[in-house]
Amino acid sequence: MVKLLAHSADHDADFLLAVAERHAAGHAHFTHSGGRGLLEISAPGVTKADTLSSLCASRGLTAQDVVAFGDMPNDLAILTWAGTGYAMANAHPAVRAAVPRHTASNEEDGVAKVLESLFTARQA
Repeated sequence: MVKLLAHSADHDADFLLAVAERHAAGHAHFTHSGGRGLLEISAPGVTKADTLSSLCASRGLTAQDVVAFGDMPNDLAILTWAGTGYAMANAHPAVRAAVPRHTASNEEDGVAKVLESLFTARQA
């Protein structure tokens, strides 16, 4: 088992996340990807960033070599680990607040705009 999902029909995901962190911090990793009342629970240290870090290390890459994009709290670990992390314009408020770089929304091709600028800069 990699991840456990907990659902509440009565509470939103932000509320569930706050309660879980207040009562069980350190015993598990808690996050969510939006949606009504769905909490994601994994073992401590099991995040997207931990997995990507291992993958990069096996290829001789560091966090500074990584550009990441995200929009929900379950992306925060990877956005803050990556050398360059971007929050989407339509991202959860906690993501926009935690990440200094922002791009346009997914409906406005935000990822493509950043990648085009990075590839253009490398070719110059």
